Amino acid sequence: MVETKLQDGVSASLWTVRLFLYTVILAFSATIIGLDGRKADNIWNDSLFYDGKYINFCAYSASSVVEGGDHGACKYVMALASISLILVFFLWLFTFVDALYPILTKFWFIELGINVFQTMWWLVGAIVVSAKRPTSSVLDALNITKDINAIEGLSWINFAFSLFLCGIAIADGLLVGSRSAGSGKQNSGNSNNA
Repeated sequence: MVETKLQDGVSASLWTVRLFLYTVILAFSATIIGLDGRKADNIWNDSLFYDGKYINFCAYSASSVVEGGDHGACKYVMALASISLILVFFLWLFTFVDALYPILTKFWFIELGINVFQTMWWLVGAIVVSAKRPTSSVLDALNITKDINAIEGLSWINFAFSLFLCGIAIADGLLVGSRSAGSGKQNSGNSNNA
C-alpha cells in the first residue's frame, strides 16, 4: 500500500511537470509564430518600407536591409513553431483531459517517440535560427534585436524542455509498467484485505 501511494505521488508529480512543460512549449511556439509572422516586427515583411521604397524582407541571413535575407528561413521558422504547436497541443490535450490521460500513460512509448522527434526538431531549429541570425547592422537599423533574441532563446528553451519531456515519458512508462493493473489510484482503492 505504501508503494502504491508512493507511485501515486510520483505519477502526480510527473503529470504536473508534464502539463506545465507542454503548456510552456505551446506558449513559446505561439510566441515564435507571432514574432516571425507579425509584419510590424519586421522579421518577415513582404512590404517593408525602408529608405523610400518597399522591400520584400526577411531578417534571417540578412547582411543589409535593402538586400533582405533568406525567405526560406522565415518560412522554416514559421513551420518549426507551427508543427511543434500542433504536436504538443495533442500531447497537452491527452495530459489535461482526465479521460484521455490513461491512454497517454498506457502508450507512453508513443509520447516518447513524439518527444524524441520534438527534441531533434527543436535542436535543428535552434541551430538554424542561431546560424542565420542577421548582422548587427540589420538588427540595429530595424530595431529587431529583442525579437530575434526572443525567437532564438525560445527555440533553445523548447529544445531543452522537449529533451526533459523524453525523460518524463520514460519515467512514467517505467512507473506505469511496474503496476499490475491500471493506475495506482485504482490499485489503492481496490485492495482486498480478505
